[in-house]
Amino acid sequence: MLKKGFSLVVDMTKLSKVCFSGLLISFLGALPFGTLNLTAFDIAASRGLFSAVWFALAVVLVELVVVRLTLFGNERLNLSGKLLYYLVPFGIVLLLYLAISNFINMAHVSEFDSKMDLLPQFSSTFVLGILLSALNPLQIPFWMTWNKVLDSKGILETSKTSYVFYLIGIGIGTLFGLGVFILAGKYIFTKYAKYNMVTNLLMGLLYLGFSFYLMFLMLKKKLNYKTS
Repeated sequence: MLKKGFSLVVDMTKLSKVCFSGLLISFLGALPFGTLNLTAFDIAASRGLFSAVWFALAVVLVELVVVRLTLFGNERLNLSGKLLYYLVPFGIVLLLYLAISNFINMAHVSEFDSKMDLLPQFSSTFVLGILLSALNPLQIPFWMTWNKVLDSKGILETSKTSYVFYLIGIGIGTLFGLGVFILAGKYIFTKYAKYNMVTNLLMGLLYLGFSFYLMFLMLKKKLNYKTS
């Protein structure tokens, strides 16, 4: 009986460790400026807290699916190269679309401070969150690398229970990380309408810059294939 109790304590210690590791990695990974957290900030400032929360939930949902796929890939497949090959072009198109949409909104603000939507907008922030998160190829190598690191240190074990606690930690960490930007957008940045043109410009430049970065990665990969 004592032996079983000790074993249970050890197991819970391991599970809490893998959960905290996932939480810490995802939380810190969500803090550097990027398309997801700044979009969450922009949605909170322009559309409100409810829309931003739906966006964050969509991002977390896709991230958990991606992490589970990378765990499966570590065991049986080489997913990184295959998924990057297919996801990058779609990611470039989506980011260019969002960049152009923001630039058009910036340039067509009427005297009543209303937007002329020349391109169709994403009315559902949940759908936008799914698309932006799913078409972000950088999270695949990011999580595959951390999976291997945690596995080599004996923190992440090849078991369903370990994976479940790992995913729970990741989900909580990402929500906390995006929550920082959502709260900042909702309660700190209170004069969104006044700086509408500036925020559209900055968000457009962000999407455009990241799309160019993905183009660079795609061209670099194709050149490596040709020279190898």
